[in-house]
Amino acid sequence: MKTCLGIAISISMLAAPGVWGQQRTVAALLGYPQTIVYNAKIVSVRDASFTSNLGATSQAMAIRDRKILAVGTNDEIRALAGPQTKQVNLGGRTVIPGMIMVHNHPMDWAPVIPMITNKVVPPDIMVNRAIYGPPLEQYKQLPAVLEEAVRAAKPGAFIQIMFIWDMTQLSEDPNVFWAGKYVTKEQLDKLAPNNPVMVRSREAILRQGRQEMINQKAIDMLLAAAPNVPDRGELKEAAEAAQDDGIPQGNVYRTMFPEIVFKSRPDLWREIIRLDLEWWAAKGQTTFGSFLYHYPEVIRAFRLLDRGDQLANRVAWGWGAIPDEAVERDFKDPFLIADLATREGTGTDYMWYIGTGIGGDEGAGCTSLRSRVQRGPDERRPATLPPGGGCKGGFEKDGAAWNLVKYGGRYMSGHQWGDVGMDHIMNMILQASKAGGLTPEEIRSKRHVADHMNGWPRPDQIPYLKELGFLTGGTNMYIHGGSGVWMKEYGEQAVEWVVPRGALVKAEIMSGIEIDKPIELTEQNAFIDLLWTIQRKGQDGKVYAPNQRISREVALKTATIWGAYYVLKEKVLGSLEPGKLADFLVLDRDYLTIPEDQIDKIRILMTVVGDKVVHLTPSLAKELGMQPKGAAVELGGVEGKW
Repeated sequence: MKTCLGIAISISMLAAPGVWGQQRTVAALLGYPQTIVYNAKIVSVRDASFTSNLGATSQAMAIRDRKILAVGTNDEIRALAGPQTKQVNLGGRTVIPGMIMVHNHPMDWAPVIPMITNKVVPPDIMVNRAIYGPPLEQYKQLPAVLEEAVRAAKPGAFIQIMFIWDMTQLSEDPNVFWAGKYVTKEQLDKLAPNNPVMVRSREAILRQGRQEMINQKAIDMLLAAAPNVPDRGELKEAAEAAQDDGIPQGNVYRTMFPEIVFKSRPDLWREIIRLDLEWWAAKGQTTFGSFLYHYPEVIRAFRLLDRGDQLANRVAWGWGAIPDEAVERDFKDPFLIADLATREGTGTDYMWYIGTGIGGDEGAGCTSLRSRVQRGPDERRPATLPPGGGCKGGFEKDGAAWNLVKYGGRYMSGHQWGDVGMDHIMNMILQASKAGGLTPEEIRSKRHVADHMNGWPRPDQIPYLKELGFLTGGTNMYIHGGSGVWMKEYGEQAVEWVVPRGALVKAEIMSGIEIDKPIELTEQNAFIDLLWTIQRKGQDGKVYAPNQRISREVALKTATIWGAYYVLKEKVLGSLEPGKLADFLVLDRDYLTIPEDQIDKIRILMTVVGDKVVHLTPSLAKELGMQPKGAAVELGGVEGKW
């Protein structure tokens, strides 16, 4: 086993009587570790190159003050133990760094999880129910489920009903488009005359789209609350649009929960988020990047959880483009521009700022490809992306995004589908940076980012991404759930543009992973996301764009060390080596040696964030003489059975 103590002076020199004295051991000099994990296969992922080399593998790791003190052999590391050091024998199991999801919105998913909300929230505030199964069966269940929810709720309490699409649901199934077809506003008003109701669909893994319907009581609630919420104009328009058919416009749910349903009980909102982050830790996530948008109760909740040392994930946050009226109002203030343009990297070990995404959807949803599919005028589902045309122009000169980049800020394009929008974004960054007098080196140092990679980059865009120093996020589920649709719609060329990690690796451009779905509602964890980019199999079992496949070792880098570069914390996150924060996962099998088609079967037995156990399954807990830990275990997730 290769030794990698990572300490400049060897143990033997430090312990030598002629140099430091009889008792001057490494532990005495640096402080005894609080924790030692040993008898493990610790995969460091300390090599951030574009090869399959992951760096040294060790047997044991010492942790002090939430950071890794040393790694090495069992004997070397156990010799550092002090009287109070906790020593954990992992029985030969594989340990990898905690995973970094560079784009996720747990505050969106937390109110979706009935196991969490129904535990935390009293029925005079909200009742939450989820319906599973094939879509047509879910619609049949709705009346009985809603009637039961009404009986459980107090009059006036908010009711949410979720249709959950699972991994087997085909992306193009027309039956998943239910609003106004299988469910009507009249039906919701009749079933719940005294409670505001929202019915939502949310894919647990696949598909990007979602739908919402609200009844008249919910419309009235939104209109009454509109004057007092951050996106008051947009919320009012959304509610008014729902008066006839119950279908609101925009992301009503993002305002609904933090700023309306839980406005009088922010303690409940914080507890929902706290538990949801524990659940995400069970799925492998220890750090996530996210827009916190412009909702006061969202940032307040994360900040208070951080101050109370209650975050089970680290939060790399940015300010996004929602609501639009906040951008139009606030970005007229040059002080705010200057503040955001110089804020990147500031914060705590658990919560720090990574960029600003004004106009992040500029040109999103636009492709230069031409559709091969003829569509009837009455078909509800549009083309995968608008074929040609229909895209917004570039960014307004001296607009919010332009000025942010001009004054040296880091631009985050949060939700980008299609290649045309990336043309707009890269051109804006180049021109605004030049207007600000930034050198090419200064431009590259900002590490501007764009996410999703659904239909971009084109091959000719990749050199420009490289030249501008871009990093990207990629949603691997688009490979599995969308490749067949792209092939049908646009042909083989288009599939090469769906999360093309192979081309990015060849160009030496770092990319991170995104789940960005309520995976808490499934039995899967982040390893299925890695398998999708390793195999590139669609739902139909076919391999799409095989030259875009990457090795399992490189896939692990997208989830760890490269993600650390994205969130601006590569010096303290992303690998297991001395001086870095002790974030790691303990697995039930060896990711590096098991057959490839078993990667999605890996179970995460323990998740540690900063030497704090935030997830621990019953089986490993029993073996270690500890108590099971974490929301997924305690509230009914599949992990509680392991």
